[in-house]
Amino acid sequence: MLERSQAPAFKSVESVKLAEAEKDIFQNEIPLYTVGFASQDVIKLELVFEAGSAFEKKRGISALFSKLLLGGTKTRTGSEIMAGFDQYGGFIEVSSRIERLYIVLYGLPKYLDKYLAIIKDMLENSVFPEDELELQRKISLQNMKLNMEKSSYLANREFKRAMFGSVNPYGSVLNGEDFETITREDLVNFYESNVQGKNFRIFASGNVKEREKQLLNNSFGKESYLAQNRLDIPFEIFTPSKKLVTLENKMQSTIRLGKPLFDRLHPDFFPMAVTNTVFGGYFGSRLMTNIREDKGFTYGISSSINPLRGFGYMMIGSDVVKENTEDTLKEIEKEINLLRNEEVSQNELETVKNYMSGSFAGSITTAFELMDKHKNIILSELPSDYYDSFIDRINSVTTAQVSEVANKHLSMEALSEVVVGEKI
Repeated sequence: MLERSQAPAFKSVESVKLAEAEKDIFQNEIPLYTVGFASQDVIKLELVFEAGSAFEKKRGISALFSKLLLGGTKTRTGSEIMAGFDQYGGFIEVSSRIERLYIVLYGLPKYLDKYLAIIKDMLENSVFPEDELELQRKISLQNMKLNMEKSSYLANREFKRAMFGSVNPYGSVLNGEDFETITREDLVNFYESNVQGKNFRIFASGNVKEREKQLLNNSFGKESYLAQNRLDIPFEIFTPSKKLVTLENKMQSTIRLGKPLFDRLHPDFFPMAVTNTVFGGYFGSRLMTNIREDKGFTYGISSSINPLRGFGYMMIGSDVVKENTEDTLKEIEKEINLLRNEEVSQNELETVKNYMSGSFAGSITTAFELMDKHKNIILSELPSDYYDSFIDRINSVTTAQVSEVANKHLSMEALSEVVVGEKI
């Protein structure tokens, strides 16, 4: 009989080795990456194009494009496309981010040939009907109108501008008038320039076997595709700033603080990741303990470091009762100064390391999660063994390193501040 009066013995996660992804190169040089095991008969397929919003000629094109790529081809209407996936138990979504366009399919391996026929038609023969464009334009405008009333949405817009400036695509923000100016010709030009006939990468995970690989080869391995240009992201010199956006009749204010940082290959990345987790990266962090548990100013506050390809940024965020806005900012500054001036205890550091190691180990338990890690290695151009040494690098961080990176990279004066609501 189980002894339920005592907690099970604690055991630290010491190391985790990522199961390898297989790589095949089709004769036309399209790469296929696979993680081919699953406890269920399901497959996830991702086609990744270098065709995000950074490649658009007008703001808003990629946002509408990602919706209209499912809107119809020369032989299928939008309804027929969706029904074609539905009737075989499949689900497809298209999303656009800054650098890339993602076409993601979930389905049953036995119907992969049915799904691929539709996807291939979309990539070769999409027509972007005017009526679908008008419908998606109305939906986007309505969503924009609703979002502009939300303090968190406004804060994120202003934060992006503060971090990246006007010339960096990561700092670009959409306005309602952007959607008004987009024409069908704009979408067709974007399609022809960035997707139709252009190469891409394929990531397949789940129950993927030789049959599925051969079907993918038959669909995408025979055509000739043109290479896409690599994206060079322009930067402006960062100068810390403060921005207040007043929203009246709101009970809360939204706070965003942050600064540019570095990518995963920077020598300070792992010490800074540990330092950030101590500071505000998990439920037991110092920000949560102070500002939520002790002061009761908010339901939640967090700090994150967000590494991208070639650069990154740090963000501290919270929604607080508007009367407590200034006090919250003072408490954030207090916690920053404590990290800079007082060495973290060994016990607190070990707690954070165990949390980070356990979270990482828990994030690679399925084929889909494993592929996400491998996809990150490939798209972010990381060393192939990056995650194999992940826990070792976390565990090697010392209390002295925490103090060092806190003093080097974290100070209230170096952070841009955005408040949406009221500062009382």
